[in-house]
Amino acid sequence: MAATMRAAMNTLNRLKHAFAAGFVSAALGSAAAADVIQVKPEDGSKHFAAVARHLELGGLFFTYVDIDGDFASLGAIGDQFLRIVRKETPAIPKELSAAKIIDALGLNCVKAVGMSSRGLGKDLFHNRALIYMPDGAKGVMKLFGGKAAPLQITSFAPADAGMAMQMEISFSALLETVEGVIKATGQSDLQGQYNLVLSMPVPGLSMSIGELIAKLNTRIMVVLRIDEGKKLSIPGAPVEIPGIQVMIAFDDIDFVMQPLLAMLGENDAVAVEKGDGFTIISPNAPMPGDLAYFKPALYHDQKNKRIILTSHLEMAKSAGKGNSLVGNEDFKKATAGLPVEGNGLSYITPQCLKAFVEFYGGLMEQTIKTSGAPGAAEEMIKAVFSLMPLPSAPVASIYANVPEGMLFMSNMNENHKHTLVQAAVVPITFIAMGAAAGYAVTGAAKASKERAQRPLEREDG
Repeated sequence: MAATMRAAMNTLNRLKHAFAAGFVSAALGSAAAADVIQVKPEDGSKHFAAVARHLELGGLFFTYVDIDGDFASLGAIGDQFLRIVRKETPAIPKELSAAKIIDALGLNCVKAVGMSSRGLGKDLFHNRALIYMPDGAKGVMKLFGGKAAPLQITSFAPADAGMAMQMEISFSALLETVEGVIKATGQSDLQGQYNLVLSMPVPGLSMSIGELIAKLNTRIMVVLRIDEGKKLSIPGAPVEIPGIQVMIAFDDIDFVMQPLLAMLGENDAVAVEKGDGFTIISPNAPMPGDLAYFKPALYHDQKNKRIILTSHLEMAKSAGKGNSLVGNEDFKKATAGLPVEGNGLSYITPQCLKAFVEFYGGLMEQTIKTSGAPGAAEEMIKAVFSLMPLPSAPVASIYANVPEGMLFMSNMNENHKHTLVQAAVVPITFIAMGAAAGYAVTGAAKASKERAQRPLEREDG
């Protein structure tokens, strides 16, 4: 069993390189050659030029897919099946429509997708992707913020941040989307129930649930700093965890602060400190054992209408002050050539990623040992990690809402061909691991049953 699994994983690793090279050759063909073979306009895609303007031709990877009308066709097929089933099951609402559900979700607004990758020095790649929505985002595609703007995380995160992330979420888009999906189901009673829920008052706030959701358009920023060499022993944890300092910020939803303070009232478990432009809520008692390393708090930055949840109060107090990420030379290199305006950003250093990989690897190793899984399971975990090598330098990615859709750009140690292979191989690996774990459990149960029967057999003898 173990030998078979090892052979399978070796094959998957070889596939990573062989399949990737073959796919790129097939995808590019003569695209990088001096004379590109052009198709007639009537035989091609009317969206190609608009998408290609955001991509780079002639690199390591280029792909374009026109999906204009494909979701609508899928919905039409779904409606055809519904008509067939409805003949046998008349109770299915006549108004139920797969096409209308797909349209309400906003999937029809995506007309094409394009991706490209090129080299960016040793073991680094510049990647681009565009989700083409020429008529604007609709449905769930509106969840990811509005117009691109200068990124706030670059001045919010400290210069020594090991990981920094920003993203925008427009929860208000859910109201229209959910209502559209409910209407497409043809169940009027659901619409009434939905409206009733939205009209319910929110305790402590002078607004309904619907009004609250409409105001929950926020920017989320996450910053993490690794305390080099610091390890913490947590009760019940099979391995030590790395010393980390983290803060999570939410912008433009600080209207919840007043009712939150009112709810806390005279709570003895927390202390409330108010100062010039800030409010701090923190626990009165220190955390036990090694957890005393953490100094958790909620910090309300009134000037920026920002709520910060942090593991270390001093980190939140100094956010946006002094040396920030924008002046860090490694950050400048990692984001070179990426847009200065956007809706989201991710940045991570090799040291930070290494700390998490080592922690997760150790956790998985201990879990495998204590669960009685086959020995090959550990090798399979290592094989999965080998598909995602650590970068040799900090890496970064940005996404921005542009007039043509959603544009993604990154400087990473992986390119799109690797991503496609990982998307295919990693799920297969975890399925195999699940099967191996099931095999181990079944074998252990069988062995236990046999051991329990042996005394009975001796007594019968």
